[in-house]
Amino acid sequence: MGAWREDRRAGGERVGDRRESVGGAVSRPPRWREVFRGARGRLTAGLLLLEALVAIQILVVATVMPAVRRDLGDIQFYGWTFSAAGLGQFAAIPIAGHAMDRLGARRLLAATLAVYTAGLLLAALAPSMLALVGARLIQGIGGGAMYAVSLGTVAKTYPEDVRPRVLALLAAMWILPGLVGPPLGAVLAATIGWRWAFVAPIPILAVSAVLVFPALPADVGDREARIVLVPPLLLAAGAGAFLAGLTDLSAWSAPLVVAGLAVALPALRRVVPPGTLLARRGVPAAAAAAFLLSMSFVSADAFLTLMLTAVNGRTLAEAGLVITFVTIAWSVGSWWQSRVAAARDLGGLVTFGSILVMIGTLAAAGGLLHWPLALPYAGWTVAGVGMGIAFPSIPLSVMNASARGEEAGELSPVLLMDTLGVAVGAGLGGACVALAKASGVQLRAGIGGAFAIGFLAALLLLTVAPRLPTGDRSSAADPAGRGGADSG
Repeated sequence: MGAWREDRRAGGERVGDRRESVGGAVSRPPRWREVFRGARGRLTAGLLLLEALVAIQILVVATVMPAVRRDLGDIQFYGWTFSAAGLGQFAAIPIAGHAMDRLGARRLLAATLAVYTAGLLLAALAPSMLALVGARLIQGIGGGAMYAVSLGTVAKTYPEDVRPRVLALLAAMWILPGLVGPPLGAVLAATIGWRWAFVAPIPILAVSAVLVFPALPADVGDREARIVLVPPLLLAAGAGAFLAGLTDLSAWSAPLVVAGLAVALPALRRVVPPGTLLARRGVPAAAAAAFLLSMSFVSADAFLTLMLTAVNGRTLAEAGLVITFVTIAWSVGSWWQSRVAAARDLGGLVTFGSILVMIGTLAAAGGLLHWPLALPYAGWTVAGVGMGIAFPSIPLSVMNASARGEEAGELSPVLLMDTLGVAVGAGLGGACVALAKASGVQLRAGIGGAFAIGFLAALLLLTVAPRLPTGDRSSAADPAGRGGADSG
């Protein structure tokens, strides 16, 4: 694990995370047309189309969730609609990452699209919030595998100097969905109903599949690669029990929390690189950073539209604007990151992005105090820029430190911890809301707790970011330790 390879294109040499010329000057990033040239261009177009489709669905659902809550009730499960998707994702990602190494992308993507579509249909028909949570779990399984296939394809197919451009384009595919997704969600909820937010993507999903499959590489991978099933499933079950104990306050809460941790922690140690729990320098630190970054963002993001509608009295359309702003800002941050990634330390970029997320979280929390509403909108836009800078820098550091042919497997624990951060962030935020409801205090107190969790996670990330892999073989985890006990 963590091998780095030389690239002497145009007289340059791979040095850490930077590309330097013979004279010592940092070379320019490749032109955008390199991403769309020949067969590579068809693959790029397919990946971007699929990313845009998933983006629209996610943003529409984030917008209509306050309407779902008014229709189905059970606000204690509000955070679970996000956590369940995250739990499904991190159960699927480590399995899908290694399955791609063994089976190739085409067969794996066909199965994941079928699962994702089933989740959409079940969500559209959900008679209760609890049933919706189950549907979101299934949808998350399909989406997580799709995520692993997409990034695994980038790692396996594109040259190292082109990867930042591809990641930036994938982020840019959220711009148009960010513009049309929230208004579309508001219109659906106000007219034919929020359930159509889950039905609308299905025909487009079928069309995108027809376009994507021919562009995927036909390589079937390494038949000897091992696919580990039990630890990821135990991890999902244990994390679910832990979050359930925090969300549904009863006599069973403490036993569920203890049992969940007892199941999840040993499973987690088996599917992440040794040293992840201590954020050891290299790939383990990248996995820990992915967890903290997603947790910090989602802890607040999952409850922003709820705050704007239930606390500040805004309509769904007005609340959806914050999703539009943060999506565009994320893409702008990612575009800037792609231009400087070859010349800057990736750990420094993660630190800078984390600081912006912290500032944005504090500003967004001003909406709980009835400060001018421009403050949370502007603040969360700043947080979006920070995520655009930090989020692609973490997997890019791992790609640059991975041996050829092992990229998807190396990325799996990082993607796993990313989606675990989504599930835990939304789950802990939901637990704060559930505790506020059970205690009879105002909803704003529960949402404030969710924001505080996000801020603390970003603060902790500042200590982890300098430990990201630098492309040196010694900075990554020992491949012999994969799948063994985590010394952290």
